[in-house]
Amino acid sequence: MHPISEFYADCARGKLPAVSYVDPRFLGEEEGVIDDDLSHADVRNGQAFLNAVYTAVTKSPNWHNTLLVITYDEWGGFFDHVPPTRAPVPPASAAAGDKDGRRGFRVPTFLISPWSSAEISSVVFDHTSILKMIEWRWHVEPLTIRDATANNLATALDFGTRNRKAPIYEVPSGAFGFPCPIIQNAGDWEGLALLARALGMI
Repeated sequence: MHPISEFYADCARGKLPAVSYVDPRFLGEEEGVIDDDLSHADVRNGQAFLNAVYTAVTKSPNWHNTLLVITYDEWGGFFDHVPPTRAPVPPASAAAGDKDGRRGFRVPTFLISPWSSAEISSVVFDHTSILKMIEWRWHVEPLTIRDATANNLATALDFGTRNRKAPIYEVPSGAFGFPCPIIQNAGDWEGLALLARALGMI
């Protein structure tokens, strides 16, 4: 694990490792000042973080042979009309209580690269599809039956076409929001006043 500053430096120097996982800052969730899109957070901070990563990757000397995958680890609500499909259950997952192999509700995922198209794929992918792509690219044995049977995320790319131009997005860098006041109960007038003042209501 390394600070995000090292990732940005690797991008700028063209020294990205073969695979990198980048997470937002998770400190400050209770105060509402984290850099992701979870509850309590100001989603503008999460979007500013994603744009900073996107900009660093697309401006890197490595951009011509890089794929940036942006995905989420949970859904945003129970609004999905598509029932979760099933996947094979590895022994360790079964031991942890996974009895049916349900994938869960769908989450958005973006593939950003010189080989990406604007098309929406109808292929069923899941998080192990990222592992499947890594295993395919570097000839690595699968970890479990789950990633061994997953659809390869690389099949959503068009390697016959290359477009090295990446659009630039003007996203304010923040920081946004404010620490969420703790309201103990409906009679907590001081906490409610802090919230109203922060929202510009008083």
